[in-house]
Amino acid sequence: MDPELYTAAHLGDWVLMKRFSGNFYSQKTSTGNTVLHVLAQFCDSAEVARHILAGHCCLLMKKNVHGETALHLAARKGHLGIVRALIASAIHQYPHSGFRFPGFDGCKRMLRMANVDGNTALHEAVRNNFYEVAKLLVQEDPEFHYRPNYAMETPLYLAVEKGYHDIAVLILVTCKSSSYLGPGNRTALHAAAIRNSPEVELVLQKLPNLTKKVDKFGWNALHYAAKFNHQGVVRQLLSKYKFMAYVTANNDDSMTALHIAVTQGHVAVIQELLLHCPDCWERITYKRQNILHLAVKYEQREVLEFFLQYSWASELINQKDSKGNTPLHLYVATKNLDGNSLVNHPCVDISAFDNSNSTVLDNILHSRELTGRQVLIKEELERAGASPGYRNVATVKKNLGAPKTEEPEKLESLAGTYLIVATLIATVTFTAGFTIPGGYNDSESPNKGLAVLGNKAIFITFVISDSLAIMISVHAVLHLILLLQSNNHKFKLAMLHGGRASIFMAMILMMIAFLTGLSSVLPMLHIKILLCVLAAIYCYHIPLDLVQFLRNTRSSRYVTMFRHTEADYSWYIGPFRVWVQDLTEEDEFW
Repeated sequence: MDPELYTAAHLGDWVLMKRFSGNFYSQKTSTGNTVLHVLAQFCDSAEVARHILAGHCCLLMKKNVHGETALHLAARKGHLGIVRALIASAIHQYPHSGFRFPGFDGCKRMLRMANVDGNTALHEAVRNNFYEVAKLLVQEDPEFHYRPNYAMETPLYLAVEKGYHDIAVLILVTCKSSSYLGPGNRTALHAAAIRNSPEVELVLQKLPNLTKKVDKFGWNALHYAAKFNHQGVVRQLLSKYKFMAYVTANNDDSMTALHIAVTQGHVAVIQELLLHCPDCWERITYKRQNILHLAVKYEQREVLEFFLQYSWASELINQKDSKGNTPLHLYVATKNLDGNSLVNHPCVDISAFDNSNSTVLDNILHSRELTGRQVLIKEELERAGASPGYRNVATVKKNLGAPKTEEPEKLESLAGTYLIVATLIATVTFTAGFTIPGGYNDSESPNKGLAVLGNKAIFITFVISDSLAIMISVHAVLHLILLLQSNNHKFKLAMLHGGRASIFMAMILMMIAFLTGLSSVLPMLHIKILLCVLAAIYCYHIPLDLVQFLRNTRSSRYVTMFRHTEADYSWYIGPFRVWVQDLTEEDEFW
């Protein structure tokens, strides 16, 4: 294309463009764009478009190398004026069915033309959220059943998936036959359920058959609403179409929506499902696992305790999966689950056998090396009355009566390492407390012998953080000494957790003391700022590790800070109530 013509079309300068009006049809860019394409792409000038089409109506249907007409580009850019001019020109040039386009008029032909990706002009308008353009296109051809593009996206699916509420409502209300497909055999209802969109109700009214559609994973819209914890969508779907709760995902272990909600730990959704379909708890997965199996397997404590409140839990608690495992068998393989409510449930068969003729206790005792958690679960089971099954006693070489474990030695080795670290922190902070920054006042004055920087806020921060660091590190040392002197494995674990948490906090406080102490004697502000930035970058992972540790300890049953639901007794210290769990065992405490 001539550079002057391209620039004129880019700017919408008709005066300059008229000089080339004789050869508009032959002027093209390297990608096949005509002068009308360039105008539609960069300038929303309806008047110039009308001038071009007045003498070159053949450009209306002209495609570039991407299969796009000028209408595609105008819709993509949201140029409403150009879109109006193109539609008006198509209606004027091809007012009704004729010999050129048999079966339908030229305007509808233009509106329905797809590019090499299968996108119509409406696809482009919807994808870029141009409501007025989409409205104009839909109103001109409301009868058309818009097919999905080659990515399997229909305009309705795109609008719902992207959350363009107004456009979605426009298509649902205006189009007489809305196409609803999306990628992976999903539908617009799937997209609405995933996004928790307000279009769910309207989609159900206009396209009720979508409740029966499943995607390539065998999931219906209810599966997705359950997965993403959209309680309102679950309520909307089940209030009219209860059968959706019983649909199993063929390609995902035959899970129902309730199974999905259990694996995600969404108690509110579970309540909604049971409210509308009170018998849906009976369904099992392809591996014959019920909802209690899944709650234990995915370590959803709140869900497990919620189910165990129901009377029908007694029907599930001893049910076996395809390998003969009851929910209690799966409990042994968990990492953080508090299974106290399961172990002590009045209906649980604590000595149930799996397909290998092993009880829950057998599976622990047959382990080559017991972990700390397995030791704790073993003790928990024994307190509840569990005993070995002895069905495999002739084939098991391990001594069931006295399982060997290297866990105590590992704990003591780790405690020794922690003890060295805590002692070093205490030594360093103790030394820093007497070699204070800035020194002492040695002048003959009432302040003789006091810290020179004693009135500075940053020095006071140094003193506080250094004092806290030494106290907490000494506290950690005490924890670890108690660990090394005890024979109680549960007590050892509790002291190890407490000592490790104290070391983390002492390290952070020691770093704060270092920064504030050094900053209090530095003269230049920019050096102080640089020091703080570098230290912050270096210490970035320390608080993250501490947060992760605290999360892990909160999910563990045997830690120093016990939840009140797990406590054996409690007392008040001033305004605070402290819950305590008994750590004593049958063996010597010291």
